[in-house]
Amino acid sequence: MGCGNGNGAGSGTDDPTDGGTKPREPVLDGGGVIPPPPNGPSLCPSGVCNYQTGTGCADGGATSCVPLPVDGGLAPACERAGRTATGGTCAQWTDCVSGSICAAGRCRKLCCGRDWTGCGTSTEHCLRPLQVQLADNRIIASGAYLCYPVNQCDALIPSSCATIESNTTCQIADPTGATACLPEGTGGVASACPCRGGFTCVEGVCRRLCRAVLGGGEPSCPPTEGICVHFNRDPPGVGECTPL
Repeated sequence: MGCGNGNGAGSGTDDPTDGGTKPREPVLDGGGVIPPPPNGPSLCPSGVCNYQTGTGCADGGATSCVPLPVDGGLAPACERAGRTATGGTCAQWTDCVSGSICAAGRCRKLCCGRDWTGCGTSTEHCLRPLQVQLADNRIIASGAYLCYPVNQCDALIPSSCATIESNTTCQIADPTGATACLPEGTGGVASACPCRGGFTCVEGVCRRLCRAVLGGGEPSCPPTEGICVHFNRDPPGVGECTPL
């Protein structure tokens, strides 16, 4: 059976099922190219400093580049930094060391453009957009993202995030195949993204995830959704139900 490109898999001449009862053997090498990371620093909003690199606040770490209110919106500006290390608990922005900001009670490193190299460690990726509530209670996008832990959960078991962070499910977080606990979408089979747990977004459409190991396993693909194919963009052992 031939394999297709990163968006699908070629089909053989055999029936997708064995007598209509046994799922076809998964395709373990569907290929696909992992793109280069986005250029995070260039995707940060313009201002006196850069959220991801800290350039513009060159004072030995005494200040930090954070989004501050300007003319009814937000812009990068230097503010006094604190002493709480990235990942530590915090109560206000100025609690965190330079380069990080207090978000939902924890210091998170700032990054831009979902640049998965912008977090300075392989254990965190640039995943969630930072929104800020202004004094008038408006919540607006800052243009920055936050670094969150990756590869702590199983994308085939969306509920594996239950003990890590409430109100999230385990999802494939970016084109590297990293998994993360993220707020859940609503998309299911062939629906528009963002997707609910157990699915992944491919070119704007949700695909069901499946177990891509030798011999197959559960969850598997319903015959109407094609065959389980592992692409390079998927975590090890995880595939996508790919139309034939």
